Amino acid sequence: MADLIFHQKVSLIDKLKKRSAIFEMVVWKIPKGTDYPDGLKYRAWLSENGKTVFGFDNHKPKGPHLHVGERELGYLFRGYDELMRDIRKMIEKEGFIYET
Repeated sequence: MADLIFHQKVSLIDKLKKRSAIFEMVVWKIPKGTDYPDGLKYRAWLSENGKTVFGFDNHKPKGPHLHVGERELGYLFRGYDELMRDIRKMIEKEGFIYET
């Protein structure tokens, strides 16, 4: 059974107000197990003009990973707070303003 613990979908504007993007993040608390040792399932996505800029998720069987454009890379999940810091850094690196 999954319990929704966080959901946010927002429009972001870049610092120069020339670009916009959609950011959505969803986090569920689920039973701990081999596939989800921390008991969290998450998805965080930034898209611009309908294309993936980056995305973090940990669905099975892949586990934690990061999408950057069309590429998929491994991601070392170090807890919820670190995930949030990593997401914020990626958003800022892309030049967007994200305020929670």
